[in-house]
Amino acid sequence: MPNAVPDLLRGAWKRASIVNDDGTSDTDSLVVWLQLDSAMVDVRIPVESDDPFTCEASTGYTTCTSIETGCDGIRRATAKWHTRGPDDIAIHPVSAFPEPGLLEWNEDGSVMIERAPSGAYVEEWHRLPGSTERLIERRTDVSHRVYVAGDLAVVVNDHRSDAKSPFDVEFAICEPIRNESTWRIVASTLPGRIGEDVRVGI
Repeated sequence: MPNAVPDLLRGAWKRASIVNDDGTSDTDSLVVWLQLDSAMVDVRIPVESDDPFTCEASTGYTTCTSIETGCDGIRRATAKWHTRGPDDIAIHPVSAFPEPGLLEWNEDGSVMIERAPSGAYVEEWHRLPGSTERLIERRTDVSHRVYVAGDLAVVVNDHRSDAKSPFDVEFAICEPIRNESTWRIVASTLPGRIGEDVRVGI
């Protein structure tokens, strides 16, 4: 098993923005990253998209250096994401920039800036409040798994054949209802499922 990442990296992160080196930017797409002890899931859904082919999503694990505080008082670390293992599930694996991320945090750790060493992009991430209080990964078989960080879950189901159609795999972002006995899909790589209730089983 990979070593656990630093506490400062764990939780549910929602991207506020990305700025690319060509001057383009995106503040509208829904991008959520759940970071557990080492396991992670990353879901990227373009705004107003109803086409799974435009989504990116991956399961995998993260490795991260120890956090160091610079002379400027800013805490920094370097992380790598591993999303192409034999047991990982993905739609267009999030590897457009196959390089580590240079991370730095604000004073209370609620905002994280990720930079590509090449300068290809800069992303700003916000950690959802309370999302470090419950970190769970549950697998029932190779095609189904659940990731939970606080009150946010990503349920992954993969029923693809060798054809690997994105219509046969789903990354569903869920929030709890009914005293957490049932969770509701609030976003999905299959948008027709939004609003449906699911059993997360935690």
